[in-house]
Amino acid sequence: MQLMAWSEYEISYDLNNDYSIRKADSEEWGLYCSIYYNMQYNGFFKEERFNSAQRNAFWIYKGESKIGGVRMSPNRIYHLFVIPPFNDTFVVLKLLKKLLIYWSDRTKPIKTFEVLPDQVQLFARAGFWPDEFRCRWMHRPTDYFEVEWNEELRIESPQIEDNGMGAKRFILEEQIAECNFASFDGSLEATRRKKFAYEDFIPSEEPNYTNEELLTASTLVYDKKSGQLIANCLLGLQDDYAAVYSIGVIPAYRGKGIATLMLKRGLNLLKDKYPILRLYVMEGNDAESVYLNLGFVPGVQEIQSMYIPMHD
Repeated sequence: MQLMAWSEYEISYDLNNDYSIRKADSEEWGLYCSIYYNMQYNGFFKEERFNSAQRNAFWIYKGESKIGGVRMSPNRIYHLFVIPPFNDTFVVLKLLKKLLIYWSDRTKPIKTFEVLPDQVQLFARAGFWPDEFRCRWMHRPTDYFEVEWNEELRIESPQIEDNGMGAKRFILEEQIAECNFASFDGSLEATRRKKFAYEDFIPSEEPNYTNEELLTASTLVYDKKSGQLIANCLLGLQDDYAAVYSIGVIPAYRGKGIATLMLKRGLNLLKDKYPILRLYVMEGNDAESVYLNLGFVPGVQEIQSMYIPMHD
């Protein structure tokens, strides 16, 4: 059987004579994923919705019976689930992997993300290698807080503009990059994100996943005397919900509660606009205590990503 190349608009793909995948409506697919993906995980994310702009949600069929779902496109696969009583997930994953390799650019790794404990061995058997970082989502309801800033600090919200190439950029992206480089350079968080040079900290993706409400609730903190940007907290969208994309305080200004104040400001300004605020934290990150003290609840510990290595 000849496999079909990837197309954003293709409706269905045969995996073999018995199995196929068929393009799914994101809203209906998201409901099934919320029930069958992982109940412990979905109990935490019971409000989860799925971004309908992404055209990579598929039903998995055995003959004419719908037996599961997956999100996949070249070089990525995630949110794989099966619908009971079907339970031969490994057979399905092997077939999906074969099609995925056919679709993908093999000079780049093929990845799956946020791998939950009950699927780590499944993907390992299929040839995916785990990276070394364990992470988890945390979230809490948005709420009103009284936020009092030191008079020596100036507080602003970031602004964005069209970069002239059909995307958006932060107007002060160089200052934000310098602040984040100073905040994270050499840290475990930078290693996890594979950011090692100033250029790696330029926030080039974040402006395309935000809106006016989230920009207003994002925070830039300046030292009035020096004019230096000394901390920032950028909020964006994660599957239509508010999430912390990055938060950093340069070393000389740590221990003053600035990270807590930036998060309180965000939670305050998003009240009645978004029900919850989420963030993604690496196991062993010192900032986790800040989040716990603010009432953020931790979700399931997961492997950040697993991957099939690139092949020349």
